[in-house]
Amino acid sequence: MAVFLYSFNTVAPLILVVAVGFLLKKLRMVDDRFVSKANKVCFQVAFPLQLFQNIYDADFQAAFRPKLVLFTLAGVLVTAVLLCLIAPRFLKSRPTCGAFIQGVFRSNFLLLGLPLAINLFGEEHVASISMLLPFVIMEFNFLAVVILTLFQEEEGGRSRLRLGRMALNVVKNPLIIASFVGMVFSVLQIPVPLFLSRAVGDIGQIATPFALLLLGGQFDWKRLKGNLRLASVATLLRLIVIPAVLIALGVWLGFRGEELGAILIVFCAPTAISSYVMAQNMGSDDVLAGQLVLTTTLFSSVTIFAWVMLLRALQLI
Repeated sequence: MAVFLYSFNTVAPLILVVAVGFLLKKLRMVDDRFVSKANKVCFQVAFPLQLFQNIYDADFQAAFRPKLVLFTLAGVLVTAVLLCLIAPRFLKSRPTCGAFIQGVFRSNFLLLGLPLAINLFGEEHVASISMLLPFVIMEFNFLAVVILTLFQEEEGGRSRLRLGRMALNVVKNPLIIASFVGMVFSVLQIPVPLFLSRAVGDIGQIATPFALLLLGGQFDWKRLKGNLRLASVATLLRLIVIPAVLIALGVWLGFRGEELGAILIVFCAPTAISSYVMAQNMGSDDVLAGQLVLTTTLFSSVTIFAWVMLLRALQLI
């Protein structure tokens, strides 16, 4: 019950913030123009600064476990590649396909990782999560840029694979730049002045709640009905199918305790909130991306509780 209450108390505030954004739109305090411009602020400023701060604060040398890192990164990569091969067979719209793939493979590890790990194992046993954080976040962002670029639709409804354009989008992406700079500063232990660090932290802290408000501001119940089946499939894959496969494989390879807990959190967390902001700024189906954030976040309080209870009952974590 404690784990369920924690999961609910972690997820419920996110849903309430989305509801506030929806209410603000209904009261006409925000409009589509404001949401569009504010999303650019999130994508180009707030989320990059949040990402830089999280990676900069990470200790790359603390309890480094190469087997766990390789397994997790390989699991994310294989999942993304399989989705890229399978999803286009069923989805004709390239932007919709890109948003669907990103929403399924990219979890909200940045927001839920450490808090959930601390609740499960205590602050003294979260080294695995702390060590995984920068690697997984950078992989998520890199793959998201590549996939959304790959499934962009050009004039005439056609898209051609342009490696040069894809490479340029990766290099220019604010989240990729923030990840790289944060890693350099962290590994080389480059000090950041206190006043600058506090400013970066303060701006970065607004990224998640601001993005959720904007998500609520663009939410449309009529559009959800049109995407209900697709959102249901993505939610099932994100919260049940992918965790089941990767957790079972992790158990088979001998991961136990906090290491298996790290795998659980990476692969059972709901869709990353930043995926909605990135989809809107890269010509993808931002409506579907926002709906996947909402539906996976809503149901994750139940599925996280179920996964934790199952693994504890089997004495695996």
